[in-house]
Amino acid sequence: MKKSLKKILFTILTVFAVFFVVACGNKEDAKINKEEVLQKNVEATNNIKSGNKLVTAKVEIEGGQTIEYIFDISLIKDPFALKTILEAKGEDAKITTFIKDGVMYANTLEDNSWQKLDVSEEDMNKFKIILNDSIEIYEVLKDNLDKISIKEDGGNYIISAAKNSDFLNEYLKSSLSDTIGQNTDLKPNNATLEYIIDKETYFTKSLVLTFDAEVQGQKLKAKTETTFSNINSVEEITVPEEALNSNN
Repeated sequence: MKKSLKKILFTILTVFAVFFVVACGNKEDAKINKEEVLQKNVEATNNIKSGNKLVTAKVEIEGGQTIEYIFDISLIKDPFALKTILEAKGEDAKITTFIKDGVMYANTLEDNSWQKLDVSEEDMNKFKIILNDSIEIYEVLKDNLDKISIKEDGGNYIISAAKNSDFLNEYLKSSLSDTIGQNTDLKPNNATLEYIIDKETYFTKSLVLTFDAEVQGQKLKAKTETTFSNINSVEEITVPEEALNSNN
């Protein structure tokens, strides 16, 4: 595979380690106020102080090749602390990163050494929105409420969009073009969305995104699955001693 294509695919996986799966096909409950549920979900998200986020991102390329990454994230907003583990399945590639007290520590399997880098307050604020997936989703959906469905299932609300909704395809194209370049030959389609909100807390439980695309003449199917846990229950993120003592 061309290096440039692989880089683009990695970017796709990284950018959309946030949401969307194929709608279940059940009829929506017309009694549920979509706007109210979405707004309460945003309010709950704004009140998150800490949590864990696990993302599995997968791209299947026409011809049989598959690329899969796992992102394991722990975050405390104040005082800010972050741990991320990015692992590529089948490639023996793993990057572990900590950010604490204004310093980033990064480690890879290649040389197993820790690198240090000062992190500005501005950059730390950017990392704080890692758990804010629901707010981005709301911005996408608020003007397209007639194109989404919502239903109750046990103690959850399930929100989904019909397969190949134009507004999802356009959002994907715009977001990816902003990230990997306007001149990239990217044609997303068949995008689907489903995410699950807890009825009691209005916290997001899971998000799934699937879409097809064509990049540099290669057809592919992409899927990201995200789950959230330990909301407001992560009390400490500890940087390893070997990272703290690194001279790099």
